[in-house]
Amino acid sequence: MRAKSWFRGGLAKIRILILYLGSIARNTGTSERVLQVARALAGQDAKVVFSASVRDSPENQKPCEKMNIIRMPSSILMPLDVLRWIIKLITTALTHGLYDIVQVEEFSFLRSLTLYFLLRPFGRKFIIVFHDKCWECDPRRTLSGRLEVMLQRLLLIVFNASITPGLTVKKWLEELHGTQLCRKIVVIPNGVPNLNVKNNLDYKRLREKYGIDPNAFIALFFGSMTFKPNREAAMHLYKISDFLSHRFEEITERKLIFLVAGVGSKALPEMQCFVPLGFVKELSELLSLPDVIVFPHTPSYSGPHVKTIYGFLSKKPVIATEDAVKDMPGVTEGREFILFNIYEPSTLLNAIVDIYYHKELKESLATNAYLYSKKFSWQYVSSLHLRLYEKLMSV
Repeated sequence: MRAKSWFRGGLAKIRILILYLGSIARNTGTSERVLQVARALAGQDAKVVFSASVRDSPENQKPCEKMNIIRMPSSILMPLDVLRWIIKLITTALTHGLYDIVQVEEFSFLRSLTLYFLLRPFGRKFIIVFHDKCWECDPRRTLSGRLEVMLQRLLLIVFNASITPGLTVKKWLEELHGTQLCRKIVVIPNGVPNLNVKNNLDYKRLREKYGIDPNAFIALFFGSMTFKPNREAAMHLYKISDFLSHRFEEITERKLIFLVAGVGSKALPEMQCFVPLGFVKELSELLSLPDVIVFPHTPSYSGPHVKTIYGFLSKKPVIATEDAVKDMPGVTEGREFILFNIYEPSTLLNAIVDIYYHKELKESLATNAYLYSKKFSWQYVSSLHLRLYEKLMSV
């Protein structure tokens, strides 16, 4: 059967239900991906029903203005609210037509399975999204971990397809479940918004607004500190920041400050050369603050980082470890970023000093990274979702 007959006159009229166990706000990389994909799908005239925790602030709901939003209960300990929520999802399907695609994101394996069986009569095809590897260590080492692996395998069997943001994640799942089962997994990369980071801002005034020394050389690391790999990366940076700042000042006679931003960053330790800024609501201002952006990630079980491609969008040079740029197709060291080893602080110092003294290198890195980021708009990423939906619905 052809896709057009399924979509009642064309792909643009596809009905998509996105279920996300999170809030409608730009505060974590996962939230950013889910919201931007949903918004871009709606922008391409797909009929999107989006269900998540909805904050009361109209500003937080603004990114979803083209979607039908169904508020999700904040806790499963409110069974009546959960029942009303499920009934509303079903009623919406019965009133406006069955969901062509039901996409489940960030729920536990057991809850994802429950949602599948509850909504199966009201949806044609089901997709589950694995944003990262879900584990901080090899789950096969513990009984509870092995049980979770069994549940995940069951999800891969019953769902029509799975989406992951990076090839590393897919390879890890293949190691756990086998190549045959993981043929259902589709890799769709992260994207960036259509945001213009201005170069003509009054940097002195902007830095004064956030209480930052306007004469210092600023290296920014950002991300939600509720995500363990981000918190660990920030603490590694904290431990070496004093040494790096002293050495940088000896070489350049200018102060070096490491700025850390994101949800939970205010709880990090602070000193003169390491300043936790907290969450910055204005993304364009955050990306305009630094002279250079640093991503000091250690090897982890996480997938590719949304914030890295946002760093590329900033028009500022990026210095990153291997983990921070993994699963980013076509990214090349020396062209879009400078590579360093977080366990060898001198490699980070050398990279910052090189950027400080070599204007051509700084401009080349920033320009190449920016051009790379513009290839991966959320509209492009959502079009990859639509291609997957088309393929599923044509079977």
